Amino acid sequence: MAERTEARTPSVPRTTRPTSQPETRHFRPEVEGLRSVAILSVLAYHAAQFADPDGGGPLGAVTGALGLVTGGYLGVDVFFVISGFLITGLLVREAENTDRIHFGRFYARRARRILPAATVTLLVTLGASLLLLTVERTVEVAGDVVWAALFNADIHFATSGVDYMGEATAPSPVLHFWSLNDEEKFYLVWPVVLTLATWAAVRLRRLPLRPTLFAALLALALPSLVWSQHLVSTGAPAGYFSATSRAFELAAGGLLAIGSTWVERVPRAARVLGAIVGFGVVLVCMVTYTSLTPFPGVMALPVVLGTVLVIAGHPAGVVARALSVRPARWVGRVSYSLYLWHWPVLVLAAAHVGGQLSPKRALACVAAAFVLAWASYRFVEQPPQRARLLASTRNALLFGLAAILLTVGAAVGTGRVAEARADAQYAEVVRGITPVVKADRGLLVVGDSLTSRGQAPLEAALDAAGWDYRIDALGGRPIVSGKRATWTPLCFDTPGCGGDLALTPGEIPGTVVMALGANSQVTAKTRVAPPTATDSGLRSTRDAQGRYVITGQDTADQVRASVRTVMDKVPPDTTVYWVGLWLDDAIWGNVTWRQTNDAIRETAAQYPNARFLDWAAHVESAAVPHLPDGSHPTPEGMAMRARWLVSQLR
Repeated sequence: MAERTEARTPSVPRTTRPTSQPETRHFRPEVEGLRSVAILSVLAYHAAQFADPDGGGPLGAVTGALGLVTGGYLGVDVFFVISGFLITGLLVREAENTDRIHFGRFYARRARRILPAATVTLLVTLGASLLLLTVERTVEVAGDVVWAALFNADIHFATSGVDYMGEATAPSPVLHFWSLNDEEKFYLVWPVVLTLATWAAVRLRRLPLRPTLFAALLALALPSLVWSQHLVSTGAPAGYFSATSRAFELAAGGLLAIGSTWVERVPRAARVLGAIVGFGVVLVCMVTYTSLTPFPGVMALPVVLGTVLVIAGHPAGVVARALSVRPARWVGRVSYSLYLWHWPVLVLAAAHVGGQLSPKRALACVAAAFVLAWASYRFVEQPPQRARLLASTRNALLFGLAAILLTVGAAVGTGRVAEARADAQYAEVVRGITPVVKADRGLLVVGDSLTSRGQAPLEAALDAAGWDYRIDALGGRPIVSGKRATWTPLCFDTPGCGGDLALTPGEIPGTVVMALGANSQVTAKTRVAPPTATDSGLRSTRDAQGRYVITGQDTADQVRASVRTVMDKVPPDTTVYWVGLWLDDAIWGNVTWRQTNDAIRETAAQYPNARFLDWAAHVESAAVPHLPDGSHPTPEGMAMRARWLVSQLR
C-alpha cells in the first residue's frame, strides 16, 4: 500500500536476455494517480459512515454524495494489486540481475518506507485515545496497537469477531491496520517462494526465469482465491481480514509484473481499450457493491482484474493520461499517510461527540486527514528514505526493530495509565456503597446494551458491595423471548435473548436484577438506496420535530404479562428488582415509556418478592448525563447508574 510507483526496464540474465525491449518506462505516473482513486474511494466510504445521514444543508448534500460510493472499501483491493505489481517488479528485477533475492535489503526498504509513518500514527492515536476515549476503550485500543505494531492486527480482529461490514458502534481507531498487516504477511512468503523459483531456474538452465516465477506465484494465487470464497460462504470474519484470503489480490499484481514484458508486446489499441474497460469496471463496482455484497472471494475478481487492466494499459492511453494529471498524482503520493490518518481521525472525533458527526464535522475530519497526510509524507515518510544513517541494511533493520519496540512499549504504558485511571474512577463509583447484609449474596443482573456498555463500573460497585454476581447482558434484549404480536426484538435470533431465558431453573440466586431498558419499543426504519455499511440499507425515521419515531410498542397489558412471566419463573424467596426506563423526550417521539414504567411498577407491587427501581426519577433528580442518542448514559452517567443501582439493592 505504500510502494513507490516505479517500474524500471526489466533486466534478465545473459542466457535469457531478449534482443530488444518493446518500451522503457522508469516511472509510472498513471499508477501513482490510480492510488488516488483507491484512497479517495476509501475516504468517501468511511466519511459517509460517520456522517449523520439526516444532516441538512449544502454540507449535508456533500456527505450524502459521499454515501453514493457504497463500495468504497474496494479501494483497499486496488491498493493490494498495485502493491503486488510494484514490489514483485522490484524483486523480479533483482532476481534477473543477481540470480538471487537479498532478503536483508528487501526488508530494510520496507522498514524505511512503511514503519516511520505507521509508528507515528499509532503513537499519536494512543495519546489521543487517552484524552478522548473512556478508560475501558483506551485499554482496548492499547491492546489493538500492540497487535498492529507486531503486524498481526488482521488475526486479532478476525479472531475477535469484528465484522468490518457490520454496524460498528465503537470501532477501533487502528482497525484499518489489518490491510497493512495482510501485505506484510504476503511479503514474508512471496520473496521466499520467488527465491526458490529463481534458484530452480538458475540451477536448471532449461527453465526460463519469468515463466517459472509466474507458475510459482499462480500456485499461491489460486488456492488463496478458493480459500477466500470458502470463508466468505461460511460468513467467517477471517474471510475479510485474513492474509490467506487476500493473497490472490496481491498475487494478481505480481503476475502482471512478471508478465510485463509479454504485456508490452500487446498492440497499443488493445491495451488502451483494456484500460478503459478495466477502469470502468472498477468505478462501477465502487458504486454498486454494498455492505451486503459477499466479499472478497470471487466478487473481488472484477475490481482486481479491472485494476490489472488499468496498470497494463498503454502510457499514451486516455486512462493513463487522465490518471497522470498533477492533482491525482499528488493525492496518490500522499495516499499511504492519508490512509493511515483518516480512520483514527474519524473514529476519535465520533467518540468525542458521542455519536455520528454532523456534515460539517465529518468534512472537517476529512480536511484534517489531508493536512496530516501532507505533513506525514513531507516530514515522516520521506526523511528516513534519504537519511544516510539508514542507508545500510543493518541500520535500517535496527531502525525498524526500534520502531516496533517503541510502539509496543508505548501501548503497554498507555494501557497501564488507562487502567490506573479506571481504578480512580471506580473509587468514585463505589463511594458510599456499603457491603450488603444478607446470607445469600448470589446476584444475577439481566440487562441489555445499557448494562453491557456500563459493565465495568457496575462490576466495581458490585465488588465493593460484596455480591457474588453474574452479569448477563445482550443489546436489544426483550423482557421475554419469542415473537410478539406487534414487534420483533433486535436479538430475536440470539440464543438466550429474552430475559426469561436467562433464568435457568436451579441456578436462580437470591437476588435478580431485571434491567432491560426500552426493549418493548422499536425505532421505525425506512430503506434507503443504496445500502450503506453502517445500517445495511435501513435508516431510522424521524417526525417533524426530528425525534426518532417508535413503532410496535407493547401495550400496558403486554408489559404486565411479561413481568408476570418472569416472576412466575423465580422462586418465592428470590427478590427481583425491576429497573425502570428513561428516554429523552426531545429525541424520542411518541414513546410510551412512562406507561411501561407504570405497568412494571403496578405488576411488581403484586408480588412480595418484587421491587421497582425508578431510574427515571434518579435521572431527573441527579441530572445523569446521556449521550446524544438520548438513551445511553455517558461514561460518567454509567458510573452514576452503577452506584445508584447497587445502592438500591438492600
